[in-house]
Amino acid sequence: MSVRKSTTVAKTVAPTSDSPNSEIVKKAYLNAARMMKESGFGLKSNVEVAIDPQLPFMGYTMPQGRCYRIVVSGGSVGSGMLEGLLVHEMSHIYRMENNHPSHDGEIIEEAIDKIGKQHLLHDYQQKIVHDLLNDIQDLYADDVSMKVLKKNSILESGQLSSFLQDWVKDEPVESGDQKKDRWVNASIMVHNARAIGQMTRHGIEDTGGKAVDSNRRFLSRMPLATLSQFQYFQELMVNLKESMTRGQYRKLLADYLNRFLEVAEKN
Repeated sequence: MSVRKSTTVAKTVAPTSDSPNSEIVKKAYLNAARMMKESGFGLKSNVEVAIDPQLPFMGYTMPQGRCYRIVVSGGSVGSGMLEGLLVHEMSHIYRMENNHPSHDGEIIEEAIDKIGKQHLLHDYQQKIVHDLLNDIQDLYADDVSMKVLKKNSILESGQLSSFLQDWVKDEPVESGDQKKDRWVNASIMVHNARAIGQMTRHGIEDTGGKAVDSNRRFLSRMPLATLSQFQYFQELMVNLKESMTRGQYRKLLADYLNRFLEVAEKN
């Protein structure tokens, strides 16, 4: 993914729809952009914001030439977390503008290529690997966004706790397809580690120990190979370094994906 900086002042382009939601999103973006700038993370690029009413998850960001496009779901508009979502997506843009290795498309493509085609024969495998890499990108984006959110009190601490706790699943899947189940359950283990690790990384309380309890129930139903690897993934999420060379990041991704494959293929 090639990213070129723009020297123009960042601005938003409202969704083409004339619905009330379009105005809500535009105002939320302008407020989020102001908070990013005041927190020391102002963007240089033009940003277009659009609504996809059918999007099944909160939102995503993609480069478009010298600009960026943030797409938010219809459900996110009335969720009470729209500004937080936009700050998160803008933090991805900040990482891309500043050439952080975590958002270097070339490094990510290399990591996928090194996995080997034999491990990416199925659509579900490709999606899982994409999501695993996205977990790391999200953590680096949230190192920025959490500073902005906390400085501006956009979200209550309880909202952040609940949001991350709800990510942690307490039951493995059992579809009858053993290979697919191994892959999906290994990915659940990593996503659980990401959520719990992020709470530790950013000082977000696991109220009532809900996340840890959910993960304990999940691991209790998994093979020992999964249980023994969980600690590696949690510590990785907690201890990701801000300053990292491209070579160091390549090695991190290679180790990360190889450890995942050890669980997905051998448990």
